[in-house]
Amino acid sequence: MSNRRLLSQSRRSFLKLSAASLGAIAAPAIISSRGFADEPEPIKVGLVNPLEGECAQWGIPIVRGGQIWADEHNAEGGILCGDGLRHKIEYDAYTNVCFYPNEELKAFKKAILEDEKKFMFQTYTPASRKAVGRITTQNKVLTNSYGGGYMSADHPYLMGGITGSPTAFLGLVAHVLERHPEVKKVALLFTDNSFGHAGRGYSAAGCQPYVDSGRCEIVYNDVFDPGTTDYFPLLNGVLKEKPDAIFHSDLPPGKQAILLETSTHLKFEGVWMCHSWDLAHILKRVAPADLEGKVYGGFGVDASEASFNDKAHNMYQTYVSQHGAEDWIGFSGLTYSALATWDDAFRNSPSIDPTDVMNTLFSMGPIDHSIYGMSNWSGKEIYGVDHHLLTPTPKYVVSNGEFKLSGVTDDAGWWSENGASAYPVLKEYGLTET
Repeated sequence: MSNRRLLSQSRRSFLKLSAASLGAIAAPAIISSRGFADEPEPIKVGLVNPLEGECAQWGIPIVRGGQIWADEHNAEGGILCGDGLRHKIEYDAYTNVCFYPNEELKAFKKAILEDEKKFMFQTYTPASRKAVGRITTQNKVLTNSYGGGYMSADHPYLMGGITGSPTAFLGLVAHVLERHPEVKKVALLFTDNSFGHAGRGYSAAGCQPYVDSGRCEIVYNDVFDPGTTDYFPLLNGVLKEKPDAIFHSDLPPGKQAILLETSTHLKFEGVWMCHSWDLAHILKRVAPADLEGKVYGGFGVDASEASFNDKAHNMYQTYVSQHGAEDWIGFSGLTYSALATWDDAFRNSPSIDPTDVMNTLFSMGPIDHSIYGMSNWSGKEIYGVDHHLLTPTPKYVVSNGEFKLSGVTDDAGWWSENGASAYPVLKEYGLTET
């Protein structure tokens, strides 16, 4: 499906969903001082992602995932908040073209200064997070993400709603190496952008305990131009080092499929690891047998897989009923699950003011997350503040042309055991704020 067609469908979907939201069950009315019945103040949420060009293959499904979260609450009349009222969610999407920091800031200015959004959601991409640190802090706008990037005591309104990227690479690397003791040589193949550099650093940190013990070695560690479309020269250079596994991130769905197709032509039979694979696109180019038992992912729930969590899988079924399965990507479920981290905070906060919600959230201690279960606030060692919810992370492997649950990583336990080995690597890559 072309990006133009996908974007057109997305716009029609937004109009349809907005109309549906207007017809949702009404929240209890408030009698204003003027004697009129008023709706409770809405929770004004903005989401920034690519809505045009190649990167819309990510952004549009992500926006749809957030819309489903908002629609579920609005269908009940809004979130029942700590003030005793149900507040509808006013949800709008804004484009950053392709995760460009300058476009990220432009989108935030529009959302916050013109549209008066009080809550924002964006990717964890460190450069994009850094670009909006000041505006979110100055305007006290609580800003969520499906991972932990660029958080610090100087920017308390930036948070990470789930383990997500890049932190989940630590446990994902460990999971793959434990499942495949035959892997002795690892190649790190990442895109030359903020997103890729973070994934590369965390993957190297995840490998470090195994490197220290002599269990494996990193034989290739380089970045490539994300605009690349000819992967034969790139993979030929990687395969000269004879890796048993390639750890990779990150390309749009269509390019992911071409990368794996190229690797099969070059007869690579080792293990692949990426935080997220867009399987529907890949299976158009690669036979399921060529992926069987050797393609791993997982930096949060993949809602298309039914066994990990019913709520998440119900969200996937809603997505498919509205948009079809062809354009589903794992990021949709990650966005939905990271936004769900706010649910208990709204229910317990004395108001929907973002500072009240933030203080409620960070003071809650362990959270029984509706999708991930018991989770703790973390991040002080890396960021200087515990503003990153470290959720247990499901890991998936391709089996019979589908993602199957391969295990669940205790990310907090991994860090407790291996942090001393991993932290210096993160610092070397410039991924710490301490």
